[in-house]
Amino acid sequence: MSIIRNLVLILFVLISVPLFGTAAILIALFERRKLLSHKIAWFWCRIILFLSGVRLEVEGLERLTPGQRYVFFANHQSQMDIPVLEEALKDFEIRFLAKRSLFRIPFFGWGLAALGYIPVERDDPREGLRSLIACAERVREGYSVVVFPEGTRSPDGRLLPFKTAGFLIPIKAGVPAVPVAILGTRKILPKGSLFVRPGEVRVIVGDPLPTEGLTKRDKDRLAKEVRAFLERFIPQGP
Repeated sequence: MSIIRNLVLILFVLISVPLFGTAAILIALFERRKLLSHKIAWFWCRIILFLSGVRLEVEGLERLTPGQRYVFFANHQSQMDIPVLEEALKDFEIRFLAKRSLFRIPFFGWGLAALGYIPVERDDPREGLRSLIACAERVREGYSVVVFPEGTRSPDGRLLPFKTAGFLIPIKAGVPAVPVAILGTRKILPKGSLFVRPGEVRVIVGDPLPTEGLTKRDKDRLAKEVRAFLERFIPQGP
């Protein structure tokens, strides 16, 4: 059954990426805020979760204000984190940071650009600064942004050290930072694996952390507050 599930999932991705990517591009050309095109991304992610056998439980959404913009900071254990967050935070028009190389992939990368996702060049500090400015601008345009402060997927599920530059985004945009713990995605799709295993995922949303009056000097303190929440659910790395 698992083999059949994985074959169906692979077939769906191969067929749907050109179709969904093209649709997102065409729709985005005619809408200013890319809201309808983002619905396509959300729908695609929902199908991925269904075909993967993911059962999703979300806690803490009552802590958030509908229509409010946020910068969400989540732990990162799996490629499945992205469709999980698209579904869990579907009411908040989220956008992700993504490696610049992904934007060069035909249809898929073009769709990311059309949806307003933000390219990041990890090894270039100047490009990293431009990405932070672009993220703050996305928030001012009315979107929320998701940041994985570990910078990469954890290979063993433990919480990796944080890269704190991303905590400048909510400070510069003047919006709350929200910690989000993701539990269970690593068992479903571990780093380095292409084999999906059905299972349960919990997403736990923490209290929004206000950033009014904070400056760039406060980013480390903000990072510690987010990490303190995540450490309640996720063990630390060495």
